[in-house]
Amino acid sequence: MKKEDKKVNFDLSTLSLEELIQVYEKITNFLEYLKASKINEKEKVEK
Repeated sequence: MKKEDKKVNFDLSTLSLEELIQVYEKITNFLEYLKASKINEKEKVEK
């Protein structure tokens, strides 16, 4: 399977403003989670 076949395509223009805000919040929360996880991993390595 080619890398192109694995991509998910969706059209943001079909979403309502409320749905766009929800997507934004989910992405932001996920990025914060990743950032926090990275910090925790550094703390574990230093101990």
